[in-house]
Amino acid sequence: MNHIQLENISKIYNASNAQAQSALALLAEGMDSIAVKEQTGYSVGLYDINLNIKAGELHCIMGLSGSGKSTLIRHINRLIDPTSGKIWVDTAINAKPATDALETVNSPSAINILELNDKGLQQYRQQTVSMVFQHFGLVPHMTVMQNVAYGLRVRKMSVSARHEIARHWLNEVGLSNLEHSYPDELSGGMQQRVGLARALATDNPILLMDEAFSALDPLIRAQLQDQLLELQERLNKTIVFITHDIDEAVKVGQRISILNGGRLVQTGTSSDLRNNPADDYVKQFMRAKN
Repeated sequence: MNHIQLENISKIYNASNAQAQSALALLAEGMDSIAVKEQTGYSVGLYDINLNIKAGELHCIMGLSGSGKSTLIRHINRLIDPTSGKIWVDTAINAKPATDALETVNSPSAINILELNDKGLQQYRQQTVSMVFQHFGLVPHMTVMQNVAYGLRVRKMSVSARHEIARHWLNEVGLSNLEHSYPDELSGGMQQRVGLARALATDNPILLMDEAFSALDPLIRAQLQDQLLELQERLNKTIVFITHDIDEAVKVGQRISILNGGRLVQTGTSSDLRNNPADDYVKQFMRAKN
């Protein structure tokens, strides 16, 4: 069952609708994103992305810098809106009951999130999707406990209830003794564990991870990869994991999607990509695997 479906998603930056359409026309003719930028002055973030992400899947999206992978993941929680296309999310999968403060979105189970109004988008972000950022995204003047409990505070959960949940997830990521510390007192690896605990505390069914481990030392990175896999074995969330490291993608991803110049080149298991690469770009990535 698909949890997330991207349908013909394109993103042209800093262009009016008419200007974006002219750039899309050039892309449709086969011109690459660099040539489009040179001819029109407009940057191509994504072009005609069609991708299904299964419920409970840990799906890696990878590519070189500028390939569009971070742009893509930010479409799923609408930090970025596309120039064209639709984004379908099945909100009935592991749906959480609403509190008094959070009414359920009045829509079918599979919704095009681009049609959500401000209230619907707020509820979608609070109830359906969480995100772990590359550079931690912690609030510096809040303690570790307060950072982890922040999403529950937004839901207007009582202090005692949200702190109980936060303590549970701090224990899960091995930071139970640091709940009163502040972010600047922690190492990078510890800060990222706080970010992971904060994302898990809301118990949303979709977890977005944008190069969450790339800023960490190799040993700490490997430890967090192992921890993520152990947690996923129990939690069975739908995880979209962005990375530029093929070794990391092969280790954690059930399937891998490779982007190049804003285009989706190939999606498959690591075995699919290794044995049947779509082009030389994919072949070079797989050859680089350690």
